[in-house]
Amino acid sequence: MVNGRRVLNQFRWLVAFFLLGVGFNSWANALEIQVEGLMNNMAILKVNGKQRILNVGRTSPEGIKLLSSNSKQAEVLIAGKKTTLTLSGHISGSYQAPKSASISIRPVHGQYITSGSINSRPAQFLVDTGATSVTLSMEDAQRLGVNLSRSNPVYVNTAGGRVVGHQVVLSQVKVGGLKVSYVDAVVLESGFNGEILLGMSFLKHVKMRDEKGFLVLEQNF
Repeated sequence: MVNGRRVLNQFRWLVAFFLLGVGFNSWANALEIQVEGLMNNMAILKVNGKQRILNVGRTSPEGIKLLSSNSKQAEVLIAGKKTTLTLSGHISGSYQAPKSASISIRPVHGQYITSGSINSRPAQFLVDTGATSVTLSMEDAQRLGVNLSRSNPVYVNTAGGRVVGHQVVLSQVKVGGLKVSYVDAVVLESGFNGEILLGMSFLKHVKMRDEKGFLVLEQNF
């Protein structure tokens, strides 16, 4: 009889832990989405209290991909399910975290330019598979708060000649829903202007493919 009660108590504890786990997972995957603005090919959302500005084809850090948008409504993809949002609309619920994220980049004069962030600060990137590392100017490094105090000096050959650079490690680089931590980069002292080069130190962590003229970057989690 005693053994029977002990087994029953153990069973009850197992059930309790299981229910607790289910509740925790539901809470962890919960999303609160508020629509703040809609326009052609762009939507402004507030996701769990944080503002997200999405262009068509972009994915938020929470895994919300904007499929289409006009002044009246937006169609988004959440955990593989299409959902229509209207201005000032509000939805909430629990969603399974996505297993991958992707971004489609339209070519501009033969170049693939996209926005993202470095160390949580906004940045503009030019995808360059010929660049070994993410490459940025000294001005961009200062704007993005990149610490050069522990950098290693290097010499880099550019179109304008050989220039001095600094090898650094960026805490985080994000492009759409794609995110890579501890990314090798080079900061050039001179002879470099324009968009930050999104080189192979980032691109080696994602899959790349051409899809109807768009460059698609995809990352599995």
